[in-house]
Amino acid sequence: MLSARELSIKWASHPLYWSWKPLPQSRFAEVAELRTISWLEIQGLLNTRLLSPKTCYGAYLIVKFADRAYGLDSVPSEVSLEVGNYKSHGTMYLSRPKSEKQSLENIHYVNRIKTLRSNVFEERQGLGERKDGWIEIELGYFYNDLGDEEVKMCLKEVKGEHLKGGLIVEGIEIRPKEYS
Repeated sequence: MLSARELSIKWASHPLYWSWKPLPQSRFAEVAELRTISWLEIQGLLNTRLLSPKTCYGAYLIVKFADRAYGLDSVPSEVSLEVGNYKSHGTMYLSRPKSEKQSLENIHYVNRIKTLRSNVFEERQGLGERKDGWIEIELGYFYNDLGDEEVKMCLKEVKGEHLKGGLIVEGIEIRPKEYS
C-alpha cells in the first residue's frame, strides 16, 4: 500500500487546499484531507518488481468522506491505470454509500439522477465500503507477467469548475484481484 504522502496529490503542499493530519482509524501516521479545490488530481506510481509475477492485481484508492464533504459527486471523476502499453480508463461519481434509511422522495431523486447519468456517461462500478470503515475506489486492474514496469494510477476531476472538499485520502492499495 502507498500512503497518501507517497502519492502525487496536486496542490497538497498548500494548506489552503489540503491539510495533513493524523487519523486514529488510519494505518499511517497521517492522511490528506481536501479542504476546498476545483482541480482534484491524485496519482500513484509503483514498480511491478515489487509485486508477485504471473498475478492479476487491482489498484484501489482508499478514502473517507468528511461530514462536510461537498461537490465531489457533481461531475464524474476519471479513474485510470497504465502499465506499459496497457491502459484502463473509466469514470465514477464520488459519493458516500447511502444509508438504508432513505425517504421515498430521496430514493426517487437518487434513481432519477442515476438514470440521467447513465444516459450521459459510462460509469465504472467500483466504489465500495470496506469492513474497516474506509471506502475503496477501483482505479483499474492489470496482469503482472514478469515485469519491470511502472504502474501509473490516477483519480482526477479537472473538467468541472466547481469547488469540492471533504475527501480524506489514506493511500492506494494494490492487491491480487478477486473475481466474483
